[in-house]
Amino acid sequence: MLSAATIARHLRRLHRLRAADPVEERLRGWNWKDPPLRPRYDFQLGVSEVAYRYCPTRRDLFVRRVLGIQARPSRPMLKGRVVHAAFHLSANDLMRLVLGDGVNVVDAVAALMSDALERGKRVLELAGVAEPDAELERFAARVYRRMVLEWGGWILETRSPPWLTEWEVDGSLLGLSKRLRVDALAFGVVVEVKYGRWSDSYPVALAGYALALEANLETPFDYGLVIMVNGDGSRLEIEPVYIGNEEREAFIRARDEAAEMIASKSDPGRPHSCPDSCPFRPVCPRR
Repeated sequence: MLSAATIARHLRRLHRLRAADPVEERLRGWNWKDPPLRPRYDFQLGVSEVAYRYCPTRRDLFVRRVLGIQARPSRPMLKGRVVHAAFHLSANDLMRLVLGDGVNVVDAVAALMSDALERGKRVLELAGVAEPDAELERFAARVYRRMVLEWGGWILETRSPPWLTEWEVDGSLLGLSKRLRVDALAFGVVVEVKYGRWSDSYPVALAGYALALEANLETPFDYGLVIMVNGDGSRLEIEPVYIGNEEREAFIRARDEAAEMIASKSDPGRPHSCPDSCPFRPVCPRR
């Protein structure tokens, strides 16, 4: 849950990790002019393009960036978009009622919960789901309710507004997109919101956002939180991440590998087995 006690416990763990292995100066985002951070190419890559591998050989990136083939999002990808939209909209809705209109927190939560089906439709619009089916509509409403409860509890416990969601940062100094969007910033902590289970790619993605934030703001971002929403959208769990040297180096390597593949237009080939989760599986051309 998004409680102050839970966050404080996670931060204590991250403090210990940082003390044992502090971030090297050369891996701070504000050193973007120098190796290894200085980008070799300027393809304005997204953090997800760098960090997340739907395909073991990265051919999904080749198909999209070099061949120019787009794919329809998979069902898990659509639900991931819904989770992000619900996280953002629920925070804004509560801030509007509580801070803007002066509504009591408990009453604001109750009002939004009772209107969850309608707000769920707005979630789907924000997520870019043009023709949702009944299951997706129920999922959007369920995730929205869960997020409203979480934000309401946070406000009651801390007397503070929800976190800053959908924070935009310019990643171009690092060869990344000029309009990266961080899911949330919370007291100097980078937050990534995901649908489903844990992935080892999450810390790498957090490192990408941390580097971009450091390059622009010239202040350290050493801690991350991954908020994972379960399969039916009824509950969430939080995993703390220390954005240390290993995570930063992994992101830089992945960025350079992705950019080199695009620049060389070298087809990495299909993997031995195509993952079911890859949205490019139906449209990935054979050599």
